[in-house]
Amino acid sequence: MKTLPRIRAQRGFTLIELVAAFVIFALGFGILLQILGGGLHTTRQSSEYTQAALWAQSMLDIQGIGEPLTEGSSSGKFDDTYSWQLNISHYDPPPVNGAANGPVVDPSQAGMGGGMTPGQMRLMQLELVVSWGNRYLMHNARFVTLRAINPRQPGRNGAVGLPGFGG
Repeated sequence: MKTLPRIRAQRGFTLIELVAAFVIFALGFGILLQILGGGLHTTRQSSEYTQAALWAQSMLDIQGIGEPLTEGSSSGKFDDTYSWQLNISHYDPPPVNGAANGPVVDPSQAGMGGGMTPGQMRLMQLELVVSWGNRYLMHNARFVTLRAINPRQPGRNGAVGLPGFGG
């Protein structure tokens, strides 16, 4: 008896298995692109806020240097992207009264408010708003600080000087 040759069964993936593998790959790749895109957006936004903070620091550092701080508002541009608005106002600290906030302090002795005597410090509040973006999406970063100023007092020979510095 003659034997017939045996047909070997092909070993491989079926069409359904290939489609399922491709769908899983496409979903994974799509999720990966979403994660990378979000990371790039966050990095860019962080860079913009860092640049705004650096501009603000440079602006606030020079306030009161060369000319005294005066109450008012001013604005301008750092470059084509970043603009600023600076508001300077006198700051009155809250009164320190009552045992809940600590010991009772006489404001005239603490140098706060009350009857200001020559040589006492005054506090000025500097509020700087740095803005960037376009008309559809504006970003703002607000920076607020206090600056102590010492009122100038007349020195010798009628010259204006700072107390305690040869005056």
